[in-house]
Amino acid sequence: MTAPAHAFDYIVIGAGSAGCVMANRLSADPAARVLLLEAGGPDKSPFIHMPAGINRVKDNPRTDWIHQTTPQDGLADRVIPIPRGKGLGGSSNINAMVYIRGQRQDYDDWAAEGCDGWGYDDVLPYFIRSEDNRCAQKDAGFHGTDGPLTVSDRPYTHPLSDIFVEAAVEAGLPYNADFNGHHQEGAGRYAVTQRDARRCSAAVAYLRPVMGRGNLTVETGAHITALEMQGDRVTGVTYRQNGRMITASAAGEVILAAGAISSPHILMLSGIGPADDLHTMGIRVHHDLPGVGQNLQDHLNLSLLHRTKDPVTLAGIGKGAKAIGALAQYLWNRTGPGTTNGAESGAFWASPASNGRPDIQMHFIPMMLGENMQDVGIHGITIHACNLRPADRGTLTLQSADPFAAPLIDNRFLHSDRDMEKMRHGLDCAREIAATGPLARILSDEFAPGADARGAAELDAFIRRTAETEYHPSGTCKMGVDDMAVVGPDLKVRGMANLRVADASVMPSLVSGNTNAPCIMIGEKAADLILGAA
Repeated sequence: MTAPAHAFDYIVIGAGSAGCVMANRLSADPAARVLLLEAGGPDKSPFIHMPAGINRVKDNPRTDWIHQTTPQDGLADRVIPIPRGKGLGGSSNINAMVYIRGQRQDYDDWAAEGCDGWGYDDVLPYFIRSEDNRCAQKDAGFHGTDGPLTVSDRPYTHPLSDIFVEAAVEAGLPYNADFNGHHQEGAGRYAVTQRDARRCSAAVAYLRPVMGRGNLTVETGAHITALEMQGDRVTGVTYRQNGRMITASAAGEVILAAGAISSPHILMLSGIGPADDLHTMGIRVHHDLPGVGQNLQDHLNLSLLHRTKDPVTLAGIGKGAKAIGALAQYLWNRTGPGTTNGAESGAFWASPASNGRPDIQMHFIPMMLGENMQDVGIHGITIHACNLRPADRGTLTLQSADPFAAPLIDNRFLHSDRDMEKMRHGLDCAREIAATGPLARILSDEFAPGADARGAAELDAFIRRTAETEYHPSGTCKMGVDDMAVVGPDLKVRGMANLRVADASVMPSLVSGNTNAPCIMIGEKAADLILGAA
């Protein structure tokens, strides 16, 4: 049974980092009727809002879509988890809250590839507009203080996280108090998207303050089945909610903001994508757009694990008496390990082949994390090292024409020798810091890959056996002007009217760092493009 159509000026699909921004900005005009559709539920879980609750919401089917790759032949045929946030706030509900924008050259490269208006000087004002930056140290001219998204220092940092920074500086990196300012290279504490010791998700920042607007309709549990079209014009969307099929029409525009996994998925289910692939699935081709689902990128990450000489880490903090104590302290005065984001400090390091431009990012965690970021339960530390600019490109394709069947995600990790070389260098950098002064005095033996693992073949095997992603999928509806571009610099889907994409999928190339802040920037700029203000 199909419910009657409802008319809106704008329909935003996906209430993640970019979608919440656009719902806020587009509904600021009381005459504009805005519909925000989210396939997940409300952001009610208390573990979403407690920073250290991340492992209670990641891998939880209520708050995570729990996507995974196809078996990766470059990673010993393993299936790699790809967590994606489910519910109002999207992946900003389940990420590690690290606020990183990327490098100036990332955006200048976008502009050089034909994405006019997306150079660093073009996008910096949107980063600034989004920010309510409360950090004690920040570079002047790069930050805002009146925006919706709170960026702050944590009320608690484990002593080992600062010792990591000291060791990295002693190993030769400059100290950097602001990775989002004049330059990114160096070591320091990460700024986080927290407000008063609570997660400041995109929903908390942008959506909750405007939920009372009479012209904004927010629907959860709304699973998109297809875009509605008349010729080359998108006229609305059909979705299933509570067992009913509902069609909503758009007098203005439909904006896909469902993320790098779901946005191309919805396009292909609607007949917009590579014609041969759609024919294979029995889907009628509305528009042959070969770039949909191509150009998939993510940051591949390895973990150096070290035991500590003494029981001074957060090992076991998520279980038993330690968990109860941390929760009690958090509820009592919003301090202690309940406020940690895990990856409390980090570093950006330039490998020899990068001409001084950082291409390795490290996240330091004051506990040992094994497969799928799970606590090993042994006192120790983790240094993540990831390749910021991978050469590998993957694909996202349909598993079937069923809109409720997950797509097939094939990242094609470590198909290039260059990417494997970068991973090896990341491990070398992490080992060098671990062996340096302040940190070396605290650590005992190398737990993984192990001190005896030194040869290239042995290290390559370790990387293929253990590497996972930093959960930064992007690029699957890339912006550009070439034949494989899905959207132009105005974010309009090529060859279609009334349809844009605005999320991580439009990134032509992956930014050098975490992706939440760039997605919020994309939402801000998209709103201006739609309103004619950009």
